[in-house]
Amino acid sequence: MRLNFALPLVGCALAGAIAATSAAADWHSPYIYKESNGSWTNITYDDGVCYYYYSHNTYDNRTNVNKSGDCSRLAIGPDGVPTPIIAVPIPYGARIR
Repeated sequence: MRLNFALPLVGCALAGAIAATSAAADWHSPYIYKESNGSWTNITYDDGVCYYYYSHNTYDNRTNVNKSGDCSRLAIGPDGVPTPIIAVPIPYGARIR
């Protein structure tokens, strides 16, 4: 009983640590370029497979998003920053709620 409870907790902690480190590492990767100046923000992501461009202007409240390629492994945050999606294995016998 104790093993079944501890295993999902370890898996969740490990997944959280991996997601936090990969998101932090990906922000400083050479694939992402972000620039902002006062009322506008531009973010460009290009890794050779996925090209993503996000532009937001707070002066007229307009947002533009362009994507091409296979961007299925990226999640786009509310501020336009792309974050990689990480698949987490579920241990055998663990309950999913």
